[in-house]
Amino acid sequence: MRLGFVVLHTPDIEVMKAFYQGLGLKVHADYGMWVEFATGPATLALHAAKEGAATRGAGVFLEVADVDALYRELKAKGLAKGPLEERDFGYRTFVLEDPQGNLVEFGEPLQP
Repeated sequence: MRLGFVVLHTPDIEVMKAFYQGLGLKVHADYGMWVEFATGPATLALHAAKEGAATRGAGVFLEVADVDALYRELKAKGLAKGPLEERDFGYRTFVLEDPQGNLVEFGEPLQP
């Protein structure tokens, strides 16, 4: 088995789409109520939530080639607020929240 996609349900798909595009993700497909970002072997998808549906509590980890450069770029945009950290699971990472409070963590392996 392999991860096919992660879906974040949202009451405001346009706000969430703009946020993830601002992080540098490219839209792969946009069907209005369903938006996909190509993120390597798996896909990050947004789905318009039905009224009253749960829309918080997910976490997304995106592996990047240069976490320091991305951190500087997102900090300049006012998006990255937390510190860069070397984590005990072998990654240098930073975490931010999307507009709904979902955690988005970016990491680069410490050892290639």
